This record gives sequence, C-alpha cells and structure tokens, in this order.
Amino acid sequence: MRSNAVAEVDEGRPTATADGSRVPSWARTVGLQLTVLVLLLGMWEALTASGLIADYLLPRASDVLVVLRQNILEIIAGGRMRGHFVTTLIEIVLGFFGSVVIGVAIGAVLSELKLVQRALLPYVVAANATPRIAFAPLFVIWFGFGNLSKIVMAIAIAAFPVIINTMAGLAATDRDALRLMRSLGATRTQILWRLRVPTALPYLFAGFETAILFSAVGAVIGEFMGGDQGLGYVTLLAQELFRLDDAFAAIVLLSIQGFVLHRLVVIVRKKVVFWQVEQDARTAK
Repeated sequence: MRSNAVAEVDEGRPTATADGSRVPSWARTVGLQLTVLVLLLGMWEALTASGLIADYLLPRASDVLVVLRQNILEIIAGGRMRGHFVTTLIEIVLGFFGSVVIGVAIGAVLSELKLVQRALLPYVVAANATPRIAFAPLFVIWFGFGNLSKIVMAIAIAAFPVIINTMAGLAATDRDALRLMRSLGATRTQILWRLRVPTALPYLFAGFETAILFSAVGAVIGEFMGGDQGLGYVTLLAQELFRLDDAFAAIVLLSIQGFVLHRLVVIVRKKVVFWQVEQDARTAK
C-alpha cells in the first residue's frame, strides 16, 4: 500500500481519458470528492424533505446552505458573523502555535535527558489520558471568559501529539550517521541541528497536522464553556434556540476552517521536508 505522501505526488500526474486527452489527477480527485459531496447532500435533502427524518431532528440541506451562504456574505461584508469567525480562527492559530512551542520544548527535553524522561513521562501520559474537557470550567475560572481560556484549552489538547512525535523523531536518528559525526568531532549542537532535527522533521510535521485539528477542538470546547464570541458560541446558542439550520451552518464553517488550516500545514511540510516528497516521487515511478 502506498503512503499518503506518494498519493499526494500522484495527484499532480495527468491521466489519459477515453478521448486521449490528459486530465491532471488532482482534477479527477476533486471531481470525485465533489461528486460524493453532491450525493450526500442529495440524500440528506431527500430524507428530510420526504419526512423520513423530522425537521426538528435534522434540518433540510437546502436550508443549511441558505444560512451558510448568508453567513459567508456576512463574513465577507464585515457583518456580525465575521467577528465570530475571526475570533475562533485566532484562538485556533494561537493555540496551535502555543502547542507547537510547548510540545517541541517538552518533547526535546524528555528525549535528550533520559533521567527527566523517566521521572516525568508517566505524568505527561496521565495528563493526556485525563479528558481535558474536565479542566474547561477551571480554565474559565483561572483565565476568565475571554480568548485566553480558549487558547489554553486548545494548547492543552493539541500539545500531546507534538510531544510524542518530537520524542519519536529525535529517537529515529540513524545510529551509524550519529557515530560518524561523533568520529568527525561534531559538537552536540552540530549533531542536533545537522542530523537529529532533519531526521525528526517528518515526525514533527505529523504531530503538527494532528495539533492543528486538535486546536480547533480545544477552541470550540472553550467557547462552549463560556463567552459570547466564536463559532462554538454560535453553534451552542443556535442549538438552545432550536435553530438547527444555524447550528449546522456554523459547524460547516468550523469544518472549513479546520480543513484550510490543515492544508496550510501540509503545504508547509512539502516545502520544508522537500527531500521526503522527492524520495516518494522516485519510489512511485
């Protein structure tokens, strides 16, 4: 089975159609994905319009699309929804960067200092095993109803995959290459930046891709717990008022945010870890 990276390389390759023309694989993939989306929306609309699913349980897809269009126009025009959209976006991004800084720092310390790893790793794992939503009320008490409590919640949820992937990446250093650099008189700093960090980068970006999605989850959980801004707040308020079309439209906006941010991380990974993409491309040939 080919890796995801190989599949991403293949997306740029043109494929011959029945009439002999060449169509890029990425266009075929997008067409397939849009077809699946249209089919799902059609099934959703059919089930709700026919009455098989009551509208107080699930709104019609067409109603959600109408509200979603209104929300997007408000975001573009600078209306009320833009404030909620931007608030959640800022919380996710700051939570992500905070989790990257804290996760890489803790992971590097645990990887480099074995005594510290033996002393603290069980507590790091235990903290991750505890549902962070249990800390949400405490974060509101400690950091208030503003953005800070949401950012802290995002960091608390997203930092652990970065820690684990940092440790795994730094531990994946080739032993023969490590002995070679030591025999050539390389310092610990030179070994770290010229050997261990490049080796760890694929692992780090795997953690970053997870962290950006977890940051979105943390931000929304924080908005559920308190405050009057953000798409999570809009979703919760709409559910309380039984405005399910508004709730689903806000959820779609959250999904769009998460998808776009994740794709940005993937694009950065392809630029930074370029040798992995080139290697996968050679392997795929």
